[in-house]
Amino acid sequence: MAENKSKNAAKDSVGTPAMADNAELDDDLIDLDQFLPYRATRLSAKLSKILAAHYQQEFDVSVTQWRVLVHLTQQSHISIRDIFDRVDMDRARVTRAVQQLEARHLVTKDANQDDRRLLRLALTDKGQALAGELAAIALSFEEQLFAGINADSRSQLLELIDQLEENLSSMPAAH
Repeated sequence: MAENKSKNAAKDSVGTPAMADNAELDDDLIDLDQFLPYRATRLSAKLSKILAAHYQQEFDVSVTQWRVLVHLTQQSHISIRDIFDRVDMDRARVTRAVQQLEARHLVTKDANQDDRRLLRLALTDKGQALAGELAAIALSFEEQLFAGINADSRSQLLELIDQLEENLSSMPAAH
């Protein structure tokens, strides 16, 4: 453990300044650099921030709006509830994003014929065109992210993420 810590004295494993550590890490404590939930959260935040920088200024699209647009490219006529369930964002943020996209004529809202309480969302032609431009940016970003990682390793990483998601889905949720 001490050898691992000495390598991280100036920078941690993802290149951010590491905290000074004068004592050995207590075995009962979490080594954050080796703790997957912490690392995944940091990685997710950094991915979202850097990707957003590529599209926010040029297209005036927020992260939440981007997520709504992308989900509407995957399935036509999806409800707001379906979107906030999939993007793991609260209903109010998703609803505001949908209202902003509708005001820009990028999405339409129609009453669901099976359940009038639900609204079905769809991309307009203008929304579809913007989604295409955003997709090109996202795919280019992903290619840069995977630079130097061979196809087998890339595939294996995605399979491991799938397995982690499957494991999480079988865990009881905290109340």
